[in-house]
Amino acid sequence: MRRGMISVILPALIEEPATIETLAILVEGVAEGILRDCVLVSAKPSDLFEHYADAAGCSFVIENGPYNALLKRGAAQVRSDWSLVITPGLVPSGDWLTALADWVSDKPLPNDAAFIPLHSRKGWSARLNALAVNLYPYVTGKPHPLQGFIVSTSLLRQGDLPRLRIRRLDARMVDRRTLV
Repeated sequence: MRRGMISVILPALIEEPATIETLAILVEGVAEGILRDCVLVSAKPSDLFEHYADAAGCSFVIENGPYNALLKRGAAQVRSDWSLVITPGLVPSGDWLTALADWVSDKPLPNDAAFIPLHSRKGWSARLNALAVNLYPYVTGKPHPLQGFIVSTSLLRQGDLPRLRIRRLDARMVDRRTLV
């Protein structure tokens, strides 16, 4: 695999303090040479996000629009053919870097995508929520925002994602967001 073949897009509709945990774990991916660049896209101006992005060496842009508009704006900023999309406050765990590197090394087609499944918090309602989130890509052909997903940057630049061929990666996404 070429070094730095995956960019990261963090679309943020609301301000989330746990974003710092997401950005911190991405440093490992840059150090390993798997991740190339990162952009944090906020739906509104945010001193908190701007500070986090600056501290992590991540670009920060504002896009006033829905989730898909944030993805499109982020995709316009990154430089890799493939983008890992992570909702701020979610943190990948397990052997997620190897899973990403292996997936890209398999030479996926432009309409292929992969997701890192959401790991449930304790409690029945959290488990049911994680189950629904993790079944979503198989039903719709599109990844859920509460999963980390890797998709062709060119598809993100076009706007709404078409139905994709989805594969589950052998890693997990942990939700560190503050729940209200």
